[in-house]
Amino acid sequence: MGLKLSACSIAIVGVVFVVFGIMGIIEAGNAEQKVADEVAPMAICDVNAAYGQLSGAYSAVKGSDTPEESALLLKKTSLGLAKSNIGTIKFLRNTAILEIVAGAGFVLAGVGFLMKRD
Repeated sequence: MGLKLSACSIAIVGVVFVVFGIMGIIEAGNAEQKVADEVAPMAICDVNAAYGQLSGAYSAVKGSDTPEESALLLKKTSLGLAKSNIGTIKFLRNTAILEIVAGAGFVLAGVGFLMKRD
């Protein structure tokens, strides 16, 4: 009886992992769409290149106390935040995939223990 209860517990934990993994992938997709809307004229894949260009342009005018410097700093900060959000979204998606894989493993282990005959 103890083995069957343990096997059921393992399988339930696996199902919970799979559900949370699916929810994580859905949330990552929603967050990615939100970031894409915020950097609307630019594609998400172009954020790194644009950030690099703005960093170079800002370095050229840094310390000049001109309105151009302020505008470039604002754009660079905005793109830096978008870049950070994109990295967080990728981490969330990868973690969700790992949760699904681990959950499937727990479910299979639980079912395997349930099938085991003494």
